[in-house]
Amino acid sequence: MKAPRTTAAIISQTEQDGWFGLIYAQAAMRSRIEAVLMERHRLSFSAFEILCRLKDLEPQPVRSLASELVTVSPTRASRLVQDLIDAGHLVRGANQGDGRISLISLTEDGRRYIQTVARTFEESIKKFFVDPLDADDIAALVRIWQKLEASED
Repeated sequence: MKAPRTTAAIISQTEQDGWFGLIYAQAAMRSRIEAVLMERHRLSFSAFEILCRLKDLEPQPVRSLASELVTVSPTRASRLVQDLIDAGHLVRGANQGDGRISLISLTEDGRRYIQTVARTFEESIKKFFVDPLDADDIAALVRIWQKLEASED
Protein backbone atom coordinates (compact mmCIF):
# COMPACT_ATOMS: atom_id res chain seq x y z
CA MET A 1 0.00 0.00 0.00
CA LYS A 2 1.32 3.40 -0.96
CA ALA A 3 1.56 6.09 1.71
CA PRO A 4 -0.51 9.23 1.14
CA ARG A 5 1.35 12.44 0.31
CA THR A 6 1.08 15.60 2.38
CA THR A 7 2.17 19.10 1.48
CA ALA A 8 3.92 19.78 4.79
CA ALA A 9 7.71 20.07 4.78
CA ILE A 10 8.44 19.27 8.43
CA ILE A 11 9.42 15.64 7.74
CA SER A 12 10.86 14.07 4.61
CA GLN A 13 8.86 11.85 2.29
CA THR A 14 10.99 8.91 3.44
CA GLU A 15 10.16 9.67 7.08
CA GLN A 16 6.50 9.91 6.16
CA ASP A 17 6.69 6.62 4.23
CA GLY A 18 8.30 5.01 7.28
CA TRP A 19 5.50 6.23 9.54
CA PHE A 20 2.73 5.01 7.25
CA GLY A 21 4.62 1.74 6.70
CA LEU A 22 4.57 1.13 10.45
CA ILE A 23 0.84 1.87 10.64
CA TYR A 24 0.01 -0.28 7.60
CA ALA A 25 2.14 -3.17 8.89
CA GLN A 26 0.37 -3.09 12.25
CA ALA A 27 -3.05 -3.01 10.58
CA ALA A 28 -2.15 -5.85 8.21
CA MET A 29 -0.77 -8.08 10.97
CA ARG A 30 -3.78 -7.48 13.19
CA SER A 31 -6.22 -8.12 10.34
CA ARG A 32 -4.54 -11.37 9.32
CA ILE A 33 -4.33 -12.68 12.88
CA GLU A 34 -7.89 -11.64 13.66
CA ALA A 35 -9.13 -13.49 10.56
CA VAL A 36 -7.55 -16.71 11.88
CA LEU A 37 -8.90 -16.15 15.42
CA MET A 38 -12.39 -15.54 14.03
CA GLU A 39 -12.25 -18.55 11.74
CA ARG A 40 -11.01 -21.00 14.37
CA HIS A 41 -12.49 -19.59 17.59
CA ARG A 42 -15.10 -16.94 16.66
CA LEU A 43 -13.03 -14.51 18.73
CA SER A 44 -11.93 -10.99 17.81
CA PHE A 45 -8.38 -9.79 18.32
CA SER A 46 -9.70 -7.30 20.89
CA ALA A 47 -11.49 -9.99 22.91
CA PHE A 48 -8.31 -12.07 22.78
CA GLU A 49 -6.34 -9.13 24.18
CA ILE A 50 -8.80 -8.87 27.10
CA LEU A 51 -8.39 -12.57 27.90
CA CYS A 52 -4.59 -12.25 27.77
CA ARG A 53 -4.58 -9.24 30.10
CA LEU A 54 -6.72 -11.13 32.61
CA LYS A 55 -4.55 -14.22 32.34
CA ASP A 56 -1.59 -12.11 33.44
CA LEU A 57 -3.35 -10.27 36.26
CA GLU A 58 -6.74 -11.08 37.73
CA PRO A 59 -9.13 -10.10 39.10
CA GLN A 60 -9.31 -6.61 37.66
CA PRO A 61 -11.92 -3.87 37.52
CA VAL A 62 -13.12 -3.31 33.95
CA ARG A 63 -11.88 0.29 34.10
CA SER A 64 -8.31 -0.80 34.98
CA LEU A 65 -8.40 -3.51 32.37
CA ALA A 66 -9.65 -1.10 29.70
CA SER A 67 -6.86 1.38 30.45
CA GLU A 68 -4.24 -1.29 29.62
CA LEU A 69 -5.71 -2.39 26.30
CA VAL A 70 -4.06 -1.40 23.05
CA THR A 71 -6.76 -2.39 20.58
CA VAL A 72 -9.96 -1.50 22.43
CA SER A 73 -11.66 1.69 23.60
CA PRO A 74 -13.01 1.65 27.19
CA THR A 75 -16.61 1.62 25.92
CA ARG A 76 -15.97 -1.32 23.61
CA ALA A 77 -14.04 -3.11 26.37
CA SER A 78 -17.13 -3.12 28.58
CA ARG A 79 -19.20 -4.68 25.79
CA LEU A 80 -16.53 -7.28 25.01
CA VAL A 81 -16.21 -8.18 28.69
CA GLN A 82 -19.96 -8.74 28.84
CA ASP A 83 -19.80 -10.91 25.69
CA LEU A 84 -17.02 -12.98 27.28
CA ILE A 85 -19.07 -13.31 30.48
CA ASP A 86 -22.08 -14.44 28.43
CA ALA A 87 -19.85 -17.01 26.67
CA GLY A 88 -18.76 -18.41 30.05
CA HIS A 89 -15.10 -17.35 29.76
CA LEU A 90 -15.22 -14.58 32.38
CA VAL A 91 -17.05 -14.03 35.63
CA ARG A 92 -17.91 -10.80 37.41
CA GLY A 93 -17.35 -10.65 41.17
CA ALA A 94 -17.66 -8.06 43.91
CA ASN A 95 -14.77 -5.96 45.15
CA GLN A 96 -14.60 -6.54 48.91
CA GLY A 97 -13.16 -3.06 49.48
CA ASP A 98 -15.70 -1.19 47.36
CA GLY A 99 -19.01 -2.83 46.52
CA ARG A 100 -19.60 -0.38 43.66
CA ILE A 101 -16.68 -1.87 41.70
CA SER A 102 -17.01 -5.27 40.10
CA LEU A 103 -13.95 -7.38 39.41
CA ILE A 104 -13.51 -9.52 36.30
CA SER A 105 -11.79 -12.92 36.38
CA LEU A 106 -11.34 -15.89 34.09
CA THR A 107 -13.53 -18.93 34.68
CA GLU A 108 -11.99 -22.40 34.55
CA ASP A 109 -13.49 -22.71 31.06
CA GLY A 110 -11.91 -19.35 30.20
CA ARG A 111 -8.47 -20.55 31.37
CA ARG A 112 -8.73 -23.62 29.12
CA TYR A 113 -10.06 -21.52 26.26
CA ILE A 114 -7.24 -18.97 26.42
CA GLN A 115 -4.67 -21.77 26.24
CA THR A 116 -6.24 -23.07 23.03
CA VAL A 117 -6.62 -19.62 21.51
CA ALA A 118 -3.08 -18.61 22.55
CA ARG A 119 -1.72 -21.53 20.52
CA THR A 120 -3.58 -20.27 17.45
CA PHE A 121 -2.33 -16.74 18.14
CA GLU A 122 1.30 -17.89 18.35
CA GLU A 123 0.95 -19.97 15.18
CA SER A 124 -0.42 -16.88 13.42
CA ILE A 125 2.41 -14.66 14.66
CA LYS A 126 4.88 -17.22 13.40
CA LYS A 127 3.22 -17.45 9.98
CA PHE A 128 2.55 -13.75 9.37
CA PHE A 129 5.38 -12.07 11.29
CA VAL A 130 8.26 -14.37 12.21
CA ASP A 131 8.52 -16.48 9.04
CA PRO A 132 8.67 -13.56 6.55
CA LEU A 133 11.39 -11.82 8.58
CA ASP A 134 14.87 -12.87 9.58
CA ALA A 135 16.47 -12.56 13.02
CA ASP A 136 18.09 -9.22 12.11
CA ASP A 137 14.73 -7.78 11.03
CA ILE A 138 13.11 -8.79 14.30
CA ALA A 139 16.04 -7.49 16.35
CA ALA A 140 15.78 -4.17 14.47
CA LEU A 141 12.06 -3.95 15.25
CA VAL A 142 12.77 -4.58 18.94
CA ARG A 143 15.42 -1.83 18.94
CA ILE A 144 13.04 0.54 17.16
CA TRP A 145 10.26 -0.15 19.67
CA GLN A 146 12.67 0.40 22.58
CA LYS A 147 13.74 3.76 21.14
CA LEU A 148 10.16 4.87 20.57
CA GLU A 149 9.12 3.74 24.04
CA ALA A 150 12.09 5.53 25.64
CA SER A 151 11.25 8.75 23.78
CA GLU A 152 7.92 8.85 25.61
CA ASP A 153 9.71 9.86 28.80
